[in-house]
Amino acid sequence: MFLHKIDEELSLKLIDLRDSEKLFELIIQSRDYLREWLPWLDTTTKKEDTEDFIKMCLRGFR
Repeated sequence: MFLHKIDEELSLKLIDLRDSEKLFELIIQSRDYLREWLPWLDTTTKKEDTEDFIKMCLRGFR
């Protein structure tokens, strides 16, 4: 797994399917705010949509 530590509290890592639930929760919590910048937001309505996005990203990374 790719992991790049920025400092003691912050790091970057390659997204993983295990991140789907938390990512979906964050999308739901911030939906109104994010809508201005993320045109796909209204089509992401269930956790499976987020899982599909992660799978697509991982295929692109490979």
